[in-house]
Amino acid sequence: MMNRGIQCWIAAVPIIGFLGAVYVWKGGKASLFLFLLALSIAIIGVMIQLCGPKRVVVQRTWSPLSPFDGGDVEVTVHVRLIGGFPPLWIQVEDRLMGEEEESGKLLFTGFRRSYSGTYRLSEVSRGVYREGMTRIAWGDIFGWFKRCVFIQSHDKLLVQPLPLRISTLGGFKGRDEEDSGELSMETAGNVPIWGSRLRAYAHGDPFKMIHWKSSARRGELISRAPEEIYEPPSCLLLDMDERSYLNKPQRAWELFEISVSAAATWLYRESIEAETFNFRLWPGDYTLQLSGREGLYKGLELLAQTQLEAESILPSSHTGELWNSRTVQGQRVTVITGYVTSPLVAKLLQMAEAGAVLELWCAVDAVTDTTSDTTLDRTTDTTAGRTVTTVGSNQTSNHLIAELRAHGIHVVPLPDYAFSEMNPEIGGREHVIA
Repeated sequence: MMNRGIQCWIAAVPIIGFLGAVYVWKGGKASLFLFLLALSIAIIGVMIQLCGPKRVVVQRTWSPLSPFDGGDVEVTVHVRLIGGFPPLWIQVEDRLMGEEEESGKLLFTGFRRSYSGTYRLSEVSRGVYREGMTRIAWGDIFGWFKRCVFIQSHDKLLVQPLPLRISTLGGFKGRDEEDSGELSMETAGNVPIWGSRLRAYAHGDPFKMIHWKSSARRGELISRAPEEIYEPPSCLLLDMDERSYLNKPQRAWELFEISVSAAATWLYRESIEAETFNFRLWPGDYTLQLSGREGLYKGLELLAQTQLEAESILPSSHTGELWNSRTVQGQRVTVITGYVTSPLVAKLLQMAEAGAVLELWCAVDAVTDTTSDTTLDRTTDTTAGRTVTTVGSNQTSNHLIAELRAHGIHVVPLPDYAFSEMNPEIGGREHVIA
């Protein structure tokens, strides 16, 4: 799309015509000088617009390649002018993150065909930005007659969530958080020990299947898992339901961001430890199957665009059935939410009964205080018309947490700060966008 300074010409033509008419009517050197001056400026404007560059090539790079939420991005723009006469100056306005976000502005002077400049975007927000646009303008010495070129880019900038440092992660701890750190017999069943072909001894296993060295090391009988035993990929389920974060409405967004950062930590961990892993947003019934580094970035891309859902897209009467039907015997499932609610506990217990090995990550900081004797907070869910029991941030009860732990569900409180030790690769790519 071209802008040829139509407004300037709308003003220039009447002025030149008026000065010409004055010279024809009155004559004189002064009127002639003004007429020739205006005419020469207009001629220069015509030459700049008609004889200027015929094509503009913009190459954009940025560092880091996949920045974290709240970080800075350094963007380098290379401009190359092809054809025509090089202008005296060019102005570059680069909107890498779209029209509504911060832009970078650069000014170059000199009769050159190649320019390069750098600008910085501060405190970028998580998301995937695709609708970038670059505006290139050049003109005469006064800046009256300008030509503008708007170039739509096809770059994709991923600003990923900042991961959390979760020091309590050490595997599933069975029925009680203070246990030895291994799966209990009731929970493990025939599930292989993670990262090996071994599993806890089950009644009826022949002695030839017992791995004596591992049994002596762990203090319990460990059997070799038969070849046909399959361990399903671990699964992350991120709760996006706004009602899970509204115990304190003023903190809903903050708690959800903590949950998103925790999900990023989970994705990083599984991309290193697991061959394949699953990621699902709830509400929603689509499961993303991921693998390796490519799967990590695919999951982070989805996570970067995640927002709170104002309403559940599924009727509450079918939600538990959905969770239960998608549960695979022996599958490790991590659920991330804000506050622990009674409906959530009911769904988790259904999944546990179906054979899932569950872990619950809670964004509310008061989950760490499980010794309080205060009563449960009760809030009214206006969308569903029922009372929901939640673990509040000031009045905490260990009733719901104890019930989860009694069924072998490990509960992990999430910290309210993130870290940036998992730095992505530094650098960028060149993108020809025009």
